[in-house]
Amino acid sequence: MKKISKNLVVVTLSIALAASSLTGCGAAPASSPSKDSASDAGAVSKDTGADTSGDTAKEAADDASEDKAFEGAETDTVQWFNASYAILTYANGQDYNLFGGAEPGKVMEMQYQAMLDSAWGVTDRTSADETLDWILTEGHREDFMITGELLEQMAAECGEEELENYLIVEFEETPEDAEFDMMTYNMYKEFGETAIDGWDYCRALSLLSFYYMAGYYTKEEALDKSLEIAETVQPLFTSWDELIDSYLRGYEYWAEEDSSERRALYEELLAADDNPFRVDYNTTLEKTW
Repeated sequence: MKKISKNLVVVTLSIALAASSLTGCGAAPASSPSKDSASDAGAVSKDTGADTSGDTAKEAADDASEDKAFEGAETDTVQWFNASYAILTYANGQDYNLFGGAEPGKVMEMQYQAMLDSAWGVTDRTSADETLDWILTEGHREDFMITGELLEQMAAECGEEELENYLIVEFEETPEDAEFDMMTYNMYKEFGETAIDGWDYCRALSLLSFYYMAGYYTKEEALDKSLEIAETVQPLFTSWDELIDSYLRGYEYWAEEDSSERRALYEELLAADDNPFRVDYNTTLEKTW
C-alpha cells in the first residue's frame, strides 16, 4: 500500500517588499508590511493649512474609528476567524488580529495572487471557489479516513504488533513510509475518522482571508463565508485547545513531520499580550460587518 499523496504544498505567504515592488516569493513578510497608495485609501487625509480643532477633529477621529471597526479587528466574531488560523499568520510574520493579516492594497493583492497560484493553483474566482469547495467537501480528512480504515483492516488481519513489518514486507514500503503509516493508524485508532477535521476547516478559513487580500472575494463575501464555516466548526470542538490539537494532527498527517514547532507558536501566542485566542471559543458568532 502506498501512502496517500499530498498534492498541495504548505500555505506560506512568501512575500518580500522592496521599493514598493514585488521582488520574489522566498521570504515571509515583515510584521508591519509596507503600504502602497491603494491601501491608504480609507485614511483621513490632512491638509497642513486646515483647522482640525473642535468638531472637525472629533469627526476625523470618529471616521478613523469607524474604519478600524469595519476591519473587524475588535469584533469577537472576526477575531474568532482570525484565531482559527493565527498560527499560520504568526509564522508568516503578519498581524494575527487583523483580517487578512495586513492592510489591503495593490502590491499586497499581487503578492497574494502569486502565493495562491504557486501554493494552491488558484488563479481567479472560479479556481478559488473550486479549491474552497474541495477543502470543505473532501480535504485531507477524506484521505486520512480512507487510509485509517485500510490500516485498521490490515491490523485486524496481521495484528497490531506486526502491522509495521507487514507494510514493509508485503507492500514494499520503506521503513520511513511504514513508520508514517503507523502514526496515521495510531492517530485514527485514538481519535477516530474526524481526527484531523480541524486542519481542513482552519485552512478553509485562512483561504478566505487570502481570497480577500488577493481581490478574488470582496471583504463582505469573505467574512460571510467565514461565518458560515465557523458556525459549522465551532460545535465540533469544545475549546481552542481541542481545535488546535486537531489542526496540528492534520499538519502532521499532511506534512509527514512533527508539529512541535507549530505547537510552540501556539504556546507563544497564548502568552502574548495581544493573544488572538483571548476571544471566548464559545462566543456567539454573528454578522458584525
